[in-house]
Amino acid sequence: MKTVLCCTCGLLLAAANLQATPLFSDSFSYPDGPLLGQGGWTITGTSVVNPIQVASGAVVLTTTGQDAYSALPGGPVTIADGTSLYMGLSIDVSAAQATGDYFLHFSTSVGNTSIFPDRFYVKSTTGGYLLGWAGSSSGVAYGTTVLSLGTAYNIVTAYNGIAGLANDTGAIYVNPTDPILANNTAYATFAWGGGTEVSPDVIAEVNFRQGTATSAPTLTADNLVVSQTWSDMVQAVPEPTSLSLLGGFGLLAWFLRRRK
Repeated sequence: MKTVLCCTCGLLLAAANLQATPLFSDSFSYPDGPLLGQGGWTITGTSVVNPIQVASGAVVLTTTGQDAYSALPGGPVTIADGTSLYMGLSIDVSAAQATGDYFLHFSTSVGNTSIFPDRFYVKSTTGGYLLGWAGSSSGVAYGTTVLSLGTAYNIVTAYNGIAGLANDTGAIYVNPTDPILANNTAYATFAWGGGTEVSPDVIAEVNFRQGTATSAPTLTADNLVVSQTWSDMVQAVPEPTSLSLLGGFGLLAWFLRRRK
């Protein structure tokens, strides 16, 4: 009887601490070739020039070509005032342009071709490149810390809902390691700088974009995650789910040892 109770306690402890499933996750473990048709990825608009490719388990983004989106599998989500939506991935930038352009963003409805909030930018600078953010179609702002070409980084955007119109904020994190948001230092924080904000802030899909040859970066992207939970963005520490399971089974082992 004690053994049964111990097993139950351990499993309940593990279940009570299970981490919520991200809203979207893709590791791009597809055969080399076009991204479209893999894992729900669909063309944005109609351009079939320079299709986005998958190579060695990562998305390859170049310039002047096809864009793609994938709908959030659970349906659209609303960013309530005072909450945040996080989007994270690993990138390795091989080339960037001085003009700068965005390569990743959200859309407000499935198949949308014009309203793109939470835009993630890259532009070249002396010694490497800078990351930037815009809430909508204008008001791009860049950080000041230079990142190196040919180096992989885990990057995260935070899109923060604020009451009112055209005043949401954003932040970028580079290689965050702590599952508690406040313990990480942002690469840069941004205020809404222009463009129209659709209210309420509804997000329905995540999008890759290949901009023009004079402005867009060339890069590979992997491990794309969208979540309303910050800890889902941190890849360098054990997941809370794993920790809780270890704790539960550790407690179980301790009780069973006492039975002997």
